Amino acid sequence: MGLDIVKLIYELSRDEYERHVREPNVYWVSDLVRCLLKRNYELIYPELRMREVFIPTLISGNLIHRGLQSVLKERFGGNVSVEVEASREVVLPTGDKVVIKGRADAIVSTDEGRVGIEIKTSRSDLNIPHEPHLEQVMIYNWLMDLNYSLLIYITPDRITQFTVLDRLTEADVVDRISSPTYPRYSWECNYCTYSVLCPYKKVVSSK
Repeated sequence: MGLDIVKLIYELSRDEYERHVREPNVYWVSDLVRCLLKRNYELIYPELRMREVFIPTLISGNLIHRGLQSVLKERFGGNVSVEVEASREVVLPTGDKVVIKGRADAIVSTDEGRVGIEIKTSRSDLNIPHEPHLEQVMIYNWLMDLNYSLLIYITPDRITQFTVLDRLTEADVVDRISSPTYPRYSWECNYCTYSVLCPYKKVVSSK
């Protein structure tokens, strides 16, 4: 049996992982909407992050992303770009300069201007849209100077979209870096690879 599709899927997952090489002076948009300490641990212990290559829920989400991006390219042709990367330099209160990087799932050129597309998958549609996802899109609106963005949710219960007109400011972004909260959300620790060594781990006891 020479054909191994499972191996191919994990190779694609590893390729996606290797595209996100950590740089000390670079903050990805995703860093700014979660516990910022995780970014520090990824720089110190990159080998721990490698386990995410093999998590099926993350892989299925990436495959859905690829599928919808292909549909967008078929429908909008040259008016859509996928995996659009942008960066902007900001100055921290200390005087240090850092780079903010982001990669939008897609950007569609319309009569209204440039519209960002952010694709999210979830096991349920409970409490969507989630605050970190909204904040992520608001940072993309600032970083890429988008007219607005569509936050797309694909769940077993619902497929829907939310229009996000707001944008964070450069001052908001700088504040998230210079005044971080560990963790940003208490539930993050339940899904964090680095909780096994983190002194800020939050434990929610079950009753």
